[in-house]
Amino acid sequence: MNRDYVFKDGKIPYYQSRLFNEYGVEHAFFTRIGGVSTGVFESLNFAKGAGDITDSDENILKNHELAASVFGLSGCDICRSYQTHTSNVLLATEEDRGRGITKPQYSEGVDGMVTAEKNLLLSVRSADCVPVLLCDKSKSICGAVHAGWRGTLGGITKNAIELMVKKGARREDIICAVGPCIAKCCYEVGSEVYAEFTAKNPEYSRFFTPCGEKYMLDLNFANEFILIEAGICEENISLLNICTKCNPEHFFSHRRNGKNRGTMSALIHI
Repeated sequence: MNRDYVFKDGKIPYYQSRLFNEYGVEHAFFTRIGGVSTGVFESLNFAKGAGDITDSDENILKNHELAASVFGLSGCDICRSYQTHTSNVLLATEEDRGRGITKPQYSEGVDGMVTAEKNLLLSVRSADCVPVLLCDKSKSICGAVHAGWRGTLGGITKNAIELMVKKGARREDIICAVGPCIAKCCYEVGSEVYAEFTAKNPEYSRFFTPCGEKYMLDLNFANEFILIEAGICEENISLLNICTKCNPEHFFSHRRNGKNRGTMSALIHI
């Protein structure tokens, strides 16, 4: 497994996987820095907000434009997920260019997307949940998923891999980058979450460390394990392994700030 990442420190900072860079895959895990939003959304915020404070549509559109400009593309080239903690993964086509930006969002929950269209930017957002980017080594098809604990348990990365293979990717050639998320040190969950994971597979108990009457959940390890379960080679997986809650200068965090906070984005394209 390759844990090595690069931090691109510029006007719009972002992290990249060295594994992806080795194969020339254009992608970015953006931080909260470099945008136009203010207040609790300062500054590179990609979502309106789930609390009683909301960011403006103008700010969100501008922040997407800024992120797309890193790739020499525009906000009109983005296809944006509609995240409701499902395990749903859809194929994004040319008709989805601008989805959720200049065109209406998906009509149902879509937490993952796969595409074979060139220069169609797939966008998933997070503020503690796990952004996972996928691509085959030939750069003919890529994917992006939002995996909270529900999506992780529901096998959303497996679903993305199956759709990629169905569309022509070779499982042994798929590389995966697991982005910044809340780490084991900060992610306390109840016994009901432990029960759901272990009911699906007793081996999933290894993702949890007991902490009093609760557990600390390691989403990084869980996603790595499930990717390997899905047939991905260990050497084709990279983990950023930086805690979003522990690093307020770089990341928004739901556990740290609640609903009134911004949201990061991860982008990938062919």
